[in-house]
Amino acid sequence: MKSLLTAIPFFAALLFLGCPARSIHPLFTENESVSVPGLTGTWNSDDDSYTFDQAAGNRYRLLLRSRDENDSIVYSVSSGKLGAFWFLDSSPIKSSNDHHYLSVHVITRLELRGDTLRLASFEADWLKKQIETKLISIPHIVRDSEVILTATTEELQQLITAIGGNDDAFPNPSIYIRSH
Repeated sequence: MKSLLTAIPFFAALLFLGCPARSIHPLFTENESVSVPGLTGTWNSDDDSYTFDQAAGNRYRLLLRSRDENDSIVYSVSSGKLGAFWFLDSSPIKSSNDHHYLSVHVITRLELRGDTLRLASFEADWLKKQIETKLISIPHIVRDSEVILTATTEELQQLITAIGGNDDAFPNPSIYIRSH
């Protein structure tokens, strides 16, 4: 229950900033995930901080801390390059008492230059409009007017490779500065 209470402010904030598209399947398989050079460490913005620690294999453990609410949530993150861009696939880590928990994946475009990290999540509203106007055809379901991708990892990779450079699909990157 505590993890749910911790996540509420974070997800409430996402509603005001735009919602990331969610997927049932990951963007990368375990064998495809590769480490992003220079990503480990703590990155700060005015609102929150991200701490990336190397985990098993080429995965990361991400601790997201909100500055205002003094809350945090932990994610499992895989990463890889599709086309010319790096992407993260993150999903919250389930605690042992989350009996009805269903993990979903959020896809984020990453740009790392020196001590500056830019993160832009795959925008759900943009995806929904593309599907409704039949500009994108990809397996999905609609639940409470939200599009949830059900595409396979391979289908997701094809889509993200095709739209990875589209700033409407990955709008308003958040900027983080490395802590020293």
